[in-house]
Amino acid sequence: MSSLSEPGVNVSRETKATNLPSRYQGWAEMFDNRVASELRPGISILDVGGGRRPAVPVEQRPEDCLYAGLDLAASELAAAPDGSYSESYVGDIANFRDDLADRFDLIVSWQVLEHVKSLDASIENVRRYLKPGGRFISQFSGTFSSFGLINQLVPASFGVWLLKHLKGRDPATVFPAYYHHCWYNAVRSSMSAWSGVEVVPRYKAADYLRFFRPLQKAYLVYENWTANGRHPNLATHYLVDSRR
Repeated sequence: MSSLSEPGVNVSRETKATNLPSRYQGWAEMFDNRVASELRPGISILDVGGGRRPAVPVEQRPEDCLYAGLDLAASELAAAPDGSYSESYVGDIANFRDDLADRFDLIVSWQVLEHVKSLDASIENVRRYLKPGGRFISQFSGTFSSFGLINQLVPASFGVWLLKHLKGRDPATVFPAYYHHCWYNAVRSSMSAWSGVEVVPRYKAADYLRFFRPLQKAYLVYENWTANGRHPNLATHYLVDSRR
């Protein structure tokens, strides 16, 4: 699932960061490296919203891995490469399912939680789906990012048009985003029941402005101020790494 945010496609997760700050380079590495550190034979993983492009490709999974997928759209799960999911579930992460409770060692989610209508309910359900001591690794877009604010203000059809023309996105891969409680303080508050929580603010939105370099440069002045001035609620993205 994706919107005016990072593409939910593994092969597209890296940004051509010419003339952009070093934080733009290797954008997916922080997420990928943390996920890789948790992989081991026999692990049970739930991918929330992975759809047609699971967060962990089949060839990177350990032996005897159970890899389940949960997505709102059955069509997205069906479009995944053969063998992507050991189990598939169609549903909303914000709605609790008894059959997923206490089942997973690791839950992953790449650029999905900005799409949920209740971040608090979604986070709590993730916690309940993990085994005690299980780990949750996620990245999602921020409410107060430039693209997030635009996405909340303009009609959905215009957001689809923007992504098609600015990012070359297939409109079929663009989904509504709500950005519910997707800022630093709100995320921390929603995870008060977890045993360990790390929320990493990240800053990267200038690549949307490659079509007009003067505007991109002006935007980077603001983004660098938010990144260097300790304004975590204004981050464009958040990486969450937490333990039940």
